[in-house]
Amino acid sequence: MCKKHEVQVRNGDGTLVEKINVVLRAEAIGNFCPIFCTYKGKRRLVESDACHLDDPFRCNEADHVNKMFIRPRAATGHVVPTWKDAK
Repeated sequence: MCKKHEVQVRNGDGTLVEKINVVLRAEAIGNFCPIFCTYKGKRRLVESDACHLDDPFRCNEADHVNKMFIRPRAATGHVVPTWKDAK
């Protein structure tokens, strides 16, 4: 069974919408490993208030506890104001 982590769901302006517990998945892209989760049936990029979440050589899981979040994004990848605007 995969470990679930708490991730904050925020609007584009950073306001908290809800907290969810999800399985995180890393995807290797060159020297970086961005983290993704599934929210509302779609893959979402997970960000953190702490540095180096996507750098496997500097990332320490303890640094990101209660600091990870997702924001709504358009199909282009740009952050949009609300989840209704997300594609």
